[in-house]
Amino acid sequence: MNRLLAAAILAFGAALGLAVGLSACSSSSETVCEGDHCVCAFDGPCSHDCSSGGLACEVQCAPGEPCAVGCAAGEHCHVECNTASACNVDCGSSPECHVTCPATGCTVRNCVGAACEVTCGTSSLPTKTGTTATCR
Repeated sequence: MNRLLAAAILAFGAALGLAVGLSACSSSSETVCEGDHCVCAFDGPCSHDCSSGGLACEVQCAPGEPCAVGCAAGEHCHVECNTASACNVDCGSSPECHVTCPATGCTVRNCVGAACEVTCGTSSLPTKTGTTATCR
């Protein structure tokens, strides 16, 4: 999925979620989720574990805050955390796991195959060991 399109969809979902009062997926009451599509609040850490059988896991982390995401096994996993202070993602051996990490402080586990795409900062690639990608 085009990352700009995904960001636009998440932003629209956040606005819609605020309008209809969707439930939060972290400790912050301002985080908005529609199923497993989440836009994290700007005022605190965010964590979300996506559920099996639902929507693809699409999480947009907050700038300057830590973020942790657990994707459901076998489902698509897309996490935008490039502006987060730290990011920890478990892809759950997803058939498609795309994670944009900050330049440092990011670990992506259980990321398998050619559909494992992880970037560190704006253009660097992670260090890979088995199914774990790390941005140091």
